[in-house]
Amino acid sequence: MAETTQGRNRLKLAGIVIGCILAAAAFVGVGALITSKGVASSDPDITGVWNRYPPYPDTFSTEPEPVELAVVEPPLKEPYLPGWRKMRQRRADADAAGRPLPTPSSLCQPEGMPSIMGAHYAMEFLQTPGQVTVLAEFLTQTRRIYLNQPAPNPDDIEPTYNGYAFGKWVGNTLEVTTYGVKEDVRYEDIPHSARMKITERWHLIAPDILQNDITIEDPEYLAKPYVFNFKYKREKHDYKISEFVCENEKTVIEKDGSLGVKTE
Repeated sequence: MAETTQGRNRLKLAGIVIGCILAAAAFVGVGALITSKGVASSDPDITGVWNRYPPYPDTFSTEPEPVELAVVEPPLKEPYLPGWRKMRQRRADADAAGRPLPTPSSLCQPEGMPSIMGAHYAMEFLQTPGQVTVLAEFLTQTRRIYLNQPAPNPDDIEPTYNGYAFGKWVGNTLEVTTYGVKEDVRYEDIPHSARMKITERWHLIAPDILQNDITIEDPEYLAKPYVFNFKYKREKHDYKISEFVCENEKTVIEKDGSLGVKTE
């Protein structure tokens, strides 16, 4: 009888050991699917600080901007396109005269979508479960992209500067849809309606080069979808974005509409 009891105890001990081994294996298996950043290892790693590529010239540089940074003319319907061209020419003339016209940025207002993704200053991307967060250095702006959630009804979205963004990974591409950008938030002076839809497709074209293909649809203003892209280069791991607080108590708009500075 003693030998039988001893044998049973051995069997119980063996079962416990096997159970622990299986549990550990399962835990390791789950852990292998999750990176240290808390995202699925199958998703491309876009975490880090990114700058526009090719880079903008220094603020006081006389060098022209690379052609890749040029604004693509939007396919606006009549009469919006002539008005947009006139405004662009007015801005160019004012810049040449040294009396630039005010912009949302110069007035310390958030850039909004899709301007925030133009990255005149660095951006940091954070990947966490269910979300990609964009932290823009300029004005310390924040944009949140919610992943794997049902598409909201555009009519239920409260208009904001960056709108409501939701998306998902499709293979190696992050597909993002944005609705609800305020109508007075204009990318490069381009008018739009409350029903504007912005679609982005983020994908790595090299280990540290990310391309954001953007399509804007707005039948009220656009004759066809407006298509362009932004490219970014990932900075080294020790690159840190800074706090950027805009203090515009000295900014004034002159009688001719140009931007001025108080001297008193």
